[in-house]
Amino acid sequence: MLYKRGNIWWVKFKAKSRTYQRSTGETSKREAQKAERRIRDEVAKELHLKRIGPKSKRTYEQALLKWIDSGAPKSMWSHARNTRPYLDHVLLHEVVPYAHEMKSSMLKDGLSPQTINRRLAVVRRVLNMAFKEWEWIEQPLGQKIKLLSEKGFSREFYLSQEEVESLVNYVDGEEARKVIKLAAYTGLRRGELLGLKPENWQKPYIVLSSQTKSKKPRTVPVIKELQELVTPPFQIDEHELRIAFEDARDKLERPDIRFHDLRHTYASWLAKNPEIPLTTIRDLLGHSNLTVTSKYSHLRSDSFDAVSKALKG
Repeated sequence: MLYKRGNIWWVKFKAKSRTYQRSTGETSKREAQKAERRIRDEVAKELHLKRIGPKSKRTYEQALLKWIDSGAPKSMWSHARNTRPYLDHVLLHEVVPYAHEMKSSMLKDGLSPQTINRRLAVVRRVLNMAFKEWEWIEQPLGQKIKLLSEKGFSREFYLSQEEVESLVNYVDGEEARKVIKLAAYTGLRRGELLGLKPENWQKPYIVLSSQTKSKKPRTVPVIKELQELVTPPFQIDEHELRIAFEDARDKLERPDIRFHDLRHTYASWLAKNPEIPLTTIRDLLGHSNLTVTSKYSHLRSDSFDAVSKALKG
C-alpha cells in the first residue's frame, strides 16, 4: 500500500512473509505508484537471486567452456569462438536479449544468415545444456533464441586460382601454406588433410581409407606442381591452422572466406570442365551420392551451350 510521511509517499507490502517498507522519493501519487511497481520488481528480483544462490552468477563464458570440455563437436568450435566477444561476461539468465543483439550486429556486418544461425545454434545448445544437464538456469531459455530464415540465401562461394594464390601468399608458416594450398587443389577437408599419414601419400595420389566423413575410401590426384607439398603428417594442429588461415584472409580483406570454401572452390574448378563427369567429381570429393554433387552442375555453361546448339540443329 501507499501512504504519506510528510510530503513523501512511501510503499509498504509483504513478500515471502517479510514486510518491506521503502520511500518512493516522490511527492506525486501518480509517480509514487510507478515507483511502487519498480520497488516491488526489485524486491522480487532480489528474492529470486537469493533463492537460486550462486547459480545466478554463472556466465555464458563459463557455460561455453564447460560445453566444449564436455565434448562439443569440433566443427562448432569456430562458431563458438565468434559468440564470445558478444556474450562472454553476460549472466546466463540474461543471455537471450544479448544474443538477439549479437544477431542484429552480425547482420549489419554483412554475415550470411547461415553463418549467424550456426552461431546462434551454439548459444541455444549452451543454454539447453545449462538447463537440462547442469541445472545452472531455471528456465529453458534456449528455445527463446530465434534463428533467421535461410530461404533464398543458399551460399555458393568459389575462389579463382588468382584469389587462392593471393590468400596463400598472406599465410604465415610453411606448414599452414602447404595445407591451405592443398585444400584448394585437392578438395580434402581440413580434418582429412591434418589426419594424413605417410602411407596415405602414394605419389601422385593421396589415398584415403574409409575413415572419412562419408565413410567411403577415395583416391585424389595431386598435380605435379604441388606434389612436393605433400609431406604428411603435417606439423601443425587445427588451432594453429585456423589462426594462420584467419590472419591471411584478414590481410586479404576477405573475412567472408571460410576454410571449407576451399573445398567448394576445388569442386567448382572441376565442374566448369564439361569433360569431367559429375560422377568423377562425386568420387573425388567423397560425396555420399550424386545429388550432393549436382549443386555444382549449374557451373557447366559449356555443356548447356552444347545442348542449345544441338537443339537448334
